[in-house]
Amino acid sequence: MVHVHDVVVVGAGPGGSATAHFLSARGVDVLLVDRATFPRDKTCGDGLTPRALRVLDSMGLLSEVRAHGFNIEAYEVVAPNGRATTAKISGAHEALVVPRLILDDLILRRAVDTGARFEPGVTVSRVEPNSSGITAHADDGRAFQGRIAVLATGAATGVLTRSGILPAQPRAMLAARAYFENLPNAQEPTFQLRFDNVPSPGYGWIFPTAERAANVGVGFFPRKGSGTAVRAFHRFVEHLPIGTQVGPVKGYPIRVDFLRSPTQTKNTLLVGEAAGLVNPLTGEGIDYALESGQIAAEHVVQGLTSGVHQTWLSDYDRLLRERFEKIFRFSEWIRDWYCRPALLNLLVPLANRRPELRQRLATIVLGEREPRGYGPANMAARLALYLVRNPRRAVQAHD
Repeated sequence: MVHVHDVVVVGAGPGGSATAHFLSARGVDVLLVDRATFPRDKTCGDGLTPRALRVLDSMGLLSEVRAHGFNIEAYEVVAPNGRATTAKISGAHEALVVPRLILDDLILRRAVDTGARFEPGVTVSRVEPNSSGITAHADDGRAFQGRIAVLATGAATGVLTRSGILPAQPRAMLAARAYFENLPNAQEPTFQLRFDNVPSPGYGWIFPTAERAANVGVGFFPRKGSGTAVRAFHRFVEHLPIGTQVGPVKGYPIRVDFLRSPTQTKNTLLVGEAAGLVNPLTGEGIDYALESGQIAAEHVVQGLTSGVHQTWLSDYDRLLRERFEKIFRFSEWIRDWYCRPALLNLLVPLANRRPELRQRLATIVLGEREPRGYGPANMAARLALYLVRNPRRAVQAHD
């Protein structure tokens, strides 16, 4: 007789493993599958925001994750002209940089310890809903039965398109990163976002992994003439005082289309990047993966105890929109309106002259504060007032 699991989770990254943990902790029968054998590397910036750390804390993982991470205390933004501004990360949790090779394995092991069954080496090709739940079909002919599926497949869209969930390939960012050691200077405890020598709209980053080591990368929306992610990476790092590269440059896509992405279908929920949940301004996605996994698990537990039906499942989309839509709209506004070289050259000195504004914007971007009063028109008015009072800045920005 075929065993029917309560939930089949496809993808054992942070979103999938967090979902499996929160479900199994409530006594739900969970099968977690992934095409990889863990530990495995995942190309990423490796940054953990305060939001991510709060979820890891609720999983009982924070102290273990901290033991493997580099503590981050601030955000630094470097304009195209090289000027910089810095904002402290405040609150109960600061931030960390933890390589995904370590982080993902820690979260997966927590899910297994909680009671989830993990099956590696399973490449799911499609998920098929039926009258009683779902069937997850693997490339090798195996099929896994569940009452509900949770897809946490990251930027890979094959399962979504073959399952009829994603009607078209979304526009994605391109990114590339590499690890560096023996940096010439000790690294400050700072997430550094750089807008110099990168395609526009795009950014580069230096996230320290140790005192003299860092995850260095670049991400951008591809446009005609922008080239490949690896080429953009090499242009970016050739202007940096950088150390010894460790391992290859790895390119990857980033889905940031949550505002236009499906998040559920019949008997199936999507979490993390599978639902486009990567911040379109900063490229942060681990926090949204963990949070959406927690939301999905709570929603599934409620449904399993009250009876699963399509109307109930559709409420999941509403929960995600309530939690994330404002910050995604704000981040898209900033990216599309202000991430232009001339404007960034003006905004960085404005931020240095207005530390309270700088700190508010930092907390909004980190998701610690709602972006009320900081839409495009309001920001434009602030910038116009600044230029009226400081006309020389406009000239300097274009020099």
